[in-house]
Amino acid sequence: MDLDHALGAQLVAEAPSLQRARSRYKAKIASVSPPAMRTQFETEDACFLGVSLENAHFTRPKLEAMLEWVAKRFRRCTLLVGDSIHRITLESTRGYGPQTALREALALGDRFITHNDDLVGAFRNRILFRYETCSAVQRSADYARYHAELRTQFASDEAFRLSVQSFAQRYHRRTWDVVDEETRARRLERSCDYFLEEFAVFACLRRRGLGVMVYPGAFSTLEEIARGRHPDTCPELRGLTIVSLQIKRR
Repeated sequence: MDLDHALGAQLVAEAPSLQRARSRYKAKIASVSPPAMRTQFETEDACFLGVSLENAHFTRPKLEAMLEWVAKRFRRCTLLVGDSIHRITLESTRGYGPQTALREALALGDRFITHNDDLVGAFRNRILFRYETCSAVQRSADYARYHAELRTQFASDEAFRLSVQSFAQRYHRRTWDVVDEETRARRLERSCDYFLEEFAVFACLRRRGLGVMVYPGAFSTLEEIARGRHPDTCPELRGLTIVSLQIKRR
């Protein structure tokens, strides 16, 4: 879930009818990893859609476009709300302390669900949507195991570590040249922490049988894993199909 887009973006609180009158969007496939799954992933019964909080891709009109895209292809979809992991964004970009950041991140997750539940409900005669939160997944034993494995791999596997670091740095590119070296190092470290936590959550969902992840953006390290470039990564992540969506105005 995209740290760069989290900077400064706010949840939209307008009425659904007003939003639809102002702008309409359509979701389309930008890429599928591994490429061999491009024509096969739609045979799956279920997927999960990653939701990044305070992210410009998740205003109601754009979320509606993604829900429409998903509803045309799957019978079930889990909406994975990135609440607890968003605390890292709040710590890095707003200077919140750990406890304050976690409280605010969980509250933002709750507000996202409440604010959009009517929109999600409008699709329930076509597809079974359910919510899952990162905070709930992170309380599981499976999560602890996957996270420990990924941290070990990050420490010992140079190719994997460089990929995650490169992926993390991309999300600070707008401010990279205007902050000092110490700030860069701290933000890079916390961004890597964010992605390792997030990847462990994804592995848990794959273990539960959700083999297709849908997201409006790129996940370069996950795409590399799906394409076989990091063979020591857990089989759950290696078996995940990543569908990257592009959201365009109609």
